[in-house]
Amino acid sequence: MKKRGESHRKIFWTATIGIALAVVGFGGCGRKENTLKTAEDAVEPVWEDEITVMHVDAGDARFVAYVEELQERLQMKINLLPYPANADSRHAKVSSLLAAGDSSVDIFAVNDEMINAFKNEGYLEPLQDDVMNEETAWAFQQEYLRTTTMVGDQIYSAPYMLDVLALWINEEYLKEAGLTGIETEEQFRSFLAYDWGEGRYAYGGSWEKTYVFNELGELINLFGGDYFDWDNEKTREAVLFLKECIDRGYTPKDQMIDQYEQMNQKFIDGKYGMVFMYSGSFKKYMDAGVYGKDKIHVTPLPDLGGNHVTYIGTWQYALNKASKHKETAKRFMSYAVSREGSRLYAEMLNSFPARADLLGEDLDITGYAEICDFLNSVEMQVRPIPANSMEYIETVGELFQKYMLEELDLDSYCDQMQELVDENIK
Repeated sequence: MKKRGESHRKIFWTATIGIALAVVGFGGCGRKENTLKTAEDAVEPVWEDEITVMHVDAGDARFVAYVEELQERLQMKINLLPYPANADSRHAKVSSLLAAGDSSVDIFAVNDEMINAFKNEGYLEPLQDDVMNEETAWAFQQEYLRTTTMVGDQIYSAPYMLDVLALWINEEYLKEAGLTGIETEEQFRSFLAYDWGEGRYAYGGSWEKTYVFNELGELINLFGGDYFDWDNEKTREAVLFLKECIDRGYTPKDQMIDQYEQMNQKFIDGKYGMVFMYSGSFKKYMDAGVYGKDKIHVTPLPDLGGNHVTYIGTWQYALNKASKHKETAKRFMSYAVSREGSRLYAEMLNSFPARADLLGEDLDITGYAEICDFLNSVEMQVRPIPANSMEYIETVGELFQKYMLEELDLDSYCDQMQELVDENIK
């Protein structure tokens, strides 16, 4: 067992965004200009190569357009299958297909929670000899690859999108409270304590048992605590703060059943003044017409006496070992994580590229400069996720909720969290 507080247990994303970052426009995604098609042109092409991809963005028209572009560039048919919306159901769906040796899906889009489980089960095809060869692998942050995508010297996934946990604020709330920001502790606590009236809250969260793991770790970092040491005074101060948010009405107790979908909708509807949410939500806020400097936008992390550290994760492509189209699938994945393919996805989907060698380049992405400014003010940390990822994260959430509902006192909660961490994070 490792000692509490050992520095090497905190793994930081060290890719640097250039200070001289070019200011990018807030226009739409890059697309090919439409041209008039004849009836002959409209006939769907027939390609010899074909793959099936199960993807979290399968229902997004922008992703469909991206896939259509890739079909033309790669001369292959790409079939799309959607995921269940619920994270537990999504994880269970992939797990059941892989365990059954089902070959109907060639490529799965997976996040950090999923790959940390699946890479240890023998169901995925290693990628280090082709898709993630040495030249390509060096384009990504090395410690992140080692921690998240690898087992030994084998690489089991190829990251295509970076997700940054950011603090978002509703500018209308700031103006109402008579504040220009929440960067100082005084401003932050003044914002929390303001009387927002019935049905409105300073702070909204996603405290459902499989989601609160992210926010809990983020607050521990901001207060200067140590997620691996639950006797640490600052760690306890962070969880006391979260309990205070409930007790003083800064945030609603009923958010303990909310995942990101429900939290985001409440934020969009004006129920919350600020939330911690991943950068992938830019698209949701844009589509709802609430993104902008005078509406919902990213704000710097408050100075609460701790570290300006934020969690990052990626979405990745993983290849089903049972696939009957491995070479075609690898050709798709190789292009998707190449510089050209990564840039194309980022600009068409308004998302942040996972390749570290693209960070700081002039990309046509709405909110890109804003996120780059945010990243320049923080250290990015990989979340501590064990192989039994969903079981562990769910237990973290269950203990947190018991503490919030006063079924556990602070000492009992921290003792059980320490035991959980020691048993699972090696």
